[in-house]
Amino acid sequence: MSWFRHTHRWSLGAVALALLAVGIVIGSILTPGAGGPATAAPPQLVDGAPGDEPSLSAGAMWYPWAPGPGELGAGPMAFSIDHVVDGQRVKKVVTSWNRNEDSPTAPLRNSRAVADDDGQVFVPYDALPSTFTMVGTTRLRDGSLLSASFVPTSVNPPAPTHRITFPMARSTDLATSWTTWDAPLIENKWRLNWYRVHRDLIELADGTILMGGYGNGTINGVTKEYSLVFESHDGGQTFQQRSAVNAGSQYGTNELAMARTSDGRLIAVMRGSENVARPPSMPLTVSFSDDDGLTWAPLQPYVPPEGMPNNGILPKIILQANGQLLMTYGRPDNNVVVSLDGTGRTWDTGEVVYSRHPGDDPLRRWMGSSGNMDLVPLHNGASLAFGDTCHNIWWCREYGHDNKIWTRRVDALAPGVGKIDLATKVRAGTATLTGTVVAPDERFAEQRIEGAVDGSSEYRSAARFADGGSPSLTIELDQVYTLDRIGLMLASGEENSARVQVSEDGRRWSRPVLDTGARTDYAMTYTDIEPVRARYVRINQGSGGAPLTAVTELELYAADLLTFENDAPTSVPRTLKDTRYAFVVNTIIPSYDHSATHMALVDADQGARASATFPAARPSSAQHVSFGFEGYGYGSGALWDILGTNADGEEVTAFRLHFMADWTPNKMKVRAWDGDSWVDVGSVGPVPANKTWMTVTIDSTASETTVSLNGTVMGTTSLALADVEEFTGFRAETGLLPEDVGNMEHSYDDVLIAPLD
Repeated sequence: MSWFRHTHRWSLGAVALALLAVGIVIGSILTPGAGGPATAAPPQLVDGAPGDEPSLSAGAMWYPWAPGPGELGAGPMAFSIDHVVDGQRVKKVVTSWNRNEDSPTAPLRNSRAVADDDGQVFVPYDALPSTFTMVGTTRLRDGSLLSASFVPTSVNPPAPTHRITFPMARSTDLATSWTTWDAPLIENKWRLNWYRVHRDLIELADGTILMGGYGNGTINGVTKEYSLVFESHDGGQTFQQRSAVNAGSQYGTNELAMARTSDGRLIAVMRGSENVARPPSMPLTVSFSDDDGLTWAPLQPYVPPEGMPNNGILPKIILQANGQLLMTYGRPDNNVVVSLDGTGRTWDTGEVVYSRHPGDDPLRRWMGSSGNMDLVPLHNGASLAFGDTCHNIWWCREYGHDNKIWTRRVDALAPGVGKIDLATKVRAGTATLTGTVVAPDERFAEQRIEGAVDGSSEYRSAARFADGGSPSLTIELDQVYTLDRIGLMLASGEENSARVQVSEDGRRWSRPVLDTGARTDYAMTYTDIEPVRARYVRINQGSGGAPLTAVTELELYAADLLTFENDAPTSVPRTLKDTRYAFVVNTIIPSYDHSATHMALVDADQGARASATFPAARPSSAQHVSFGFEGYGYGSGALWDILGTNADGEEVTAFRLHFMADWTPNKMKVRAWDGDSWVDVGSVGPVPANKTWMTVTIDSTASETTVSLNGTVMGTTSLALADVEEFTGFRAETGLLPEDVGNMEHSYDDVLIAPLD
């Protein structure tokens, strides 16, 4: 049997990474032989997804390893751990892939890469021998890392207590160096023919370590392949058998994905046994455990989201901090699916994140990528998926063995568009955290008061409270917000309780807007609250008799506000209507008002403006709009249409404004359209430097609109284009004329649309 038999035989389909790069242009093209541009039809307008629904989006893809053709490399494994760089909690990501042929006689060989900065830039990593596969790695509560290798070692001659050992490794310095040993397997229940270690290591509250695996042999008189759970009570020094997930079922299974669900159970998803690998793959099966893997419910078929396959190989499951359970699997293609409530009872939506196959006949439809994947958490609603472009030696001959290892960002987001970027504001000092937290510990720098808002649900990435005191955590925001939604995760895996109060001045506190009662969290729970004005949010111990030992994650959402912090980069922003070339952006320039993400209108199309309509959540007879704006220096300025409905209920433009730089007097100028020409409304100087955010407010009544810049009134106009009964938002466009382009990019952030007091 090949050591590589089950974990490295995937396929995919043709690469389908469309439309994710900002600035794909469909407009003007140059006609060969012509003297000027030929204008194509403008692209259709696109609506963003609803803001009150979850969303799944596959984003940018990059390559930790991309050599020339003929260098073998496939089947990536990966893990991510929290650490602190320049005061910021980020993920250190290590990925490992196989360099040897998929052959039982090929010596094991692995290459690795590491990125200290959320997986952005990978460099070679050789802290472990190349024969060690790092098939499963986890961070323990004591701060150390534990890793296991795929292929056990036979003890010859057998020892009195064991005949098999698991190659293990431990790091106490955040994966900089490792100590290795061979951990004996005590066959306390069955004596199987062979074993493999597979994927997941889980530490229980009492320190017991669970490890997944599979093997072939006889249990209760039935000989087949079994998906197994091993346990260690001494930190991984020795293991024994805990359970066989598929014992008593008709299914032979092997590769095992195991994870905690949002409701505290363990979920196992297993690959079906194949005598010979040929299409299609066997269907995946699922089981649950209510007692931490001692016993398992009867197996049931995996029921995928509509349009996704029910069969595949090498499943991997993670529970994101936002409570969504993600699973990857392959063959055919590379797939990610989501259980929105985090329980795994249903799989609700999915997406193919990579597809490459040389033909559509059954076997060649399997070829191309091996289909082997891995998945690691990144931030509250984002993860990194890993895969390959070619399998080693076989299934990729038609592509010239152009082996690469890729990673791709996957955003599986909870509902809500007004998320306040607490982490960035705290890091910038515009929001502050205070509380009775434990002192820092050099073993885990991420355990600190900032851990309450750092975007991670790792056990130590939390604000933990000192014993014997009155636990309390308060955040002072940068301004008064109207809060309407709270995401909260207390101590991971520990019964806790919390009470949340708010205040505008830090002295007079509201009644609790949230009392959790006694509960055990493995991810955040979201609660919609009655809108309440708050600059201060305080968390104390709640009712139900449970303590408050930690706040692992806190999210706050503001009503009537679009922040784009809970939108996927490169996607069309949620709630926006009639967009063209509108993208969520988290690169190039820092975002407005100490946040990480904003929206950009990107216009390089001489036949059509970039545009986006911002609907008001609450139409009103008088409307206040405010937002951060950047990009005045590109093109001929921005167009802003103030929208409303007339007496017939039709949406019309009440006022049309042109915002531009007037370079001669060195002022920003605003003009209004009277139906025939532009009329100056006012100006404020000087013109800000390029890549500088400005604060714009537009206050509209039925008779006039006033525009202010950075708190100074630019002017008021009564040049209304239509009478409106209610205002319904505004529309932003690039350029005075469609042909006024030149790498024009206008950015918007923190868009607030509310009734004018």
